[in-house]
Amino acid sequence: MRNYILNAVIFSSLLSLVACEEKMTEDEIARIGIEPCRKPAKFISTIGFDPSKAAYSTSEQNIKGLTLIQLPASGDSIRKVYQDSSWSQYGYMSSITTDDNGNAYVAPIPFVNTLDNTLATIHTIYKVNNENGKMELFMELPKIDSIAGVNPYGILGLYYDCHGKKMYVSSVGGSTQEKENGSLYVIDIASKKIIDQLKGYDPLGLFVGGATGSKKLYFGHARTSDIYSIELSKDGTFKGKPTIELTLDGVGPRGMDKARRIRSDQYGNLLIYGIDFSYNLAAQSNKPESRYQFGYNREDKKWILMKIE
Repeated sequence: MRNYILNAVIFSSLLSLVACEEKMTEDEIARIGIEPCRKPAKFISTIGFDPSKAAYSTSEQNIKGLTLIQLPASGDSIRKVYQDSSWSQYGYMSSITTDDNGNAYVAPIPFVNTLDNTLATIHTIYKVNNENGKMELFMELPKIDSIAGVNPYGILGLYYDCHGKKMYVSSVGGSTQEKENGSLYVIDIASKKIIDQLKGYDPLGLFVGGATGSKKLYFGHARTSDIYSIELSKDGTFKGKPTIELTLDGVGPRGMDKARRIRSDQYGNLLIYGIDFSYNLAAQSNKPESRYQFGYNREDKKWILMKIE
């Protein structure tokens, strides 16, 4: 009788959790990843840049760290580049994301060697304050185990989802050639806490969208050309297990690209920026990149390759 009562209580609790999960409307889901939600940082105007034409970059030739660039206006040949003194002090940087208040987040990456960023420092996230433009430490992820043969990389992707107000982080920290030890993290930026984690994958580029009718986190895979997805709750935590959505295997000029970056256009098509990624310390930013456009076929429930650029 005691076991029956205990099982009934557990079952009732599970039903309550399911019932309490906030539902999303079809229209709400469809707008995720498409609807504009990010604001430019306030400091951009104070340095004489046009916020509508300015963008952060981590791949400027011969410049270490983060930069802000402004593309030339029509008929103008001047390309403006700005770097605050705090943007280079943590070495080379990789993925960038911005939140709906204009703050930017960026993570360090080893570049050609590990002099600037070692296993002790690459699992950190830095924040650029939207008010004054200063970069400072935002938070540190769990330390990387420096076992023999561990790869030199850590964080390879950042993405802020305006809908769930969460930041997603992809890391290959702790992985070796033989074993996949990477993780996906869900960060609540208000509390600077990890609220969910998925282990056992080496993820690359990240994106949250709802083009298939479900809110999903899409992520590239550092070991294959596959692009995975995992369903998300409204508040941004993981539901179920990852599945393969599509692949870049055998397509494009190289036939083996990995998804370095994933985004969506205004119609819900996935835009995947692919490079030939490996775990060595080659200058990844200088590698050839192709853009793949995939559209979702609702009848067949499949992503269809539409264009390669």
